[in-house]
Amino acid sequence: MRSVLVTGAGRGIGRAITEHLSSHGWEVYAAARSDSALQDLDRLPHVNAVPLDITDRDAVAALPDQLPERLDGVVNNAGIIVNGPVEGLHLDDLSRQFDVNVTAQIAVTKAVLPLIRTTRGRVVFMSSVSGLITTPGTGAYSASKYAIESLADALRIELRPWHIAVSLIEPGPIRTDMWGDILVEHDRMASALDHRHRELYAAHLAGTRQLLGRMQKLAADPKKVVTAVERALTSKYPKRRYLLDNLSRVQKLVVALSPTPLNDAVLAAATTRS
Repeated sequence: MRSVLVTGAGRGIGRAITEHLSSHGWEVYAAARSDSALQDLDRLPHVNAVPLDITDRDAVAALPDQLPERLDGVVNNAGIIVNGPVEGLHLDDLSRQFDVNVTAQIAVTKAVLPLIRTTRGRVVFMSSVSGLITTPGTGAYSASKYAIESLADALRIELRPWHIAVSLIEPGPIRTDMWGDILVEHDRMASALDHRHRELYAAHLAGTRQLLGRMQKLAADPKKVVTAVERALTSKYPKRRYLLDNLSRVQKLVVALSPTPLNDAVLAAATTRS
């Protein structure tokens, strides 16, 4: 039976990936932090719950002790979103964004690569359309996804001698609890801003909230992500990048072909409420 490690498996996309792979012939090592999530995961057939905070360096270094000697893949799914205007970001929050979404992803990958090398397995990173297109208010999150895109590209080339494929999954909004709570999180971010920044960016905050509400209604089925992850793990010739919907493809094309001043003007108008 093939084996795979999935991080951030306790909820949302990670949980959907875990359930699908475990029911399709995989032994899944599902990493999560909370006790309740771990207990729930342990009840699933062919799922081994792995307690893990991916930002805990010692825990990550000891990760191979909780895994089989041979691993066919790792899905780096765990991640967080730090949103808000760049000027209003707390630097500790910015550091946390990169620690979780970038440094910890590489730490997990480094820890399990010796196990994957023995099987010529696969490495999968959960990126985002935000790793291709930056919008106002998502600078920190987009920067973390741009960074993981670059590191994955380097890894893909560096691991060629061992025939280890590296793929990036690039979803847009997905119908999970994260997107279900996106307006609540936006309001929490706005209320935590310094009052000066809250006043300076009032029009932007209102426009961003309105845009998020529209995007929330367009959120896609998590099955699209699950299917892409399965293909990245099993295809004879996996893609380097998996864009999951036509809207994301159009966005990428438009941004690539349109002059930067025009893109800036459109994004500014879309995220500002007069």
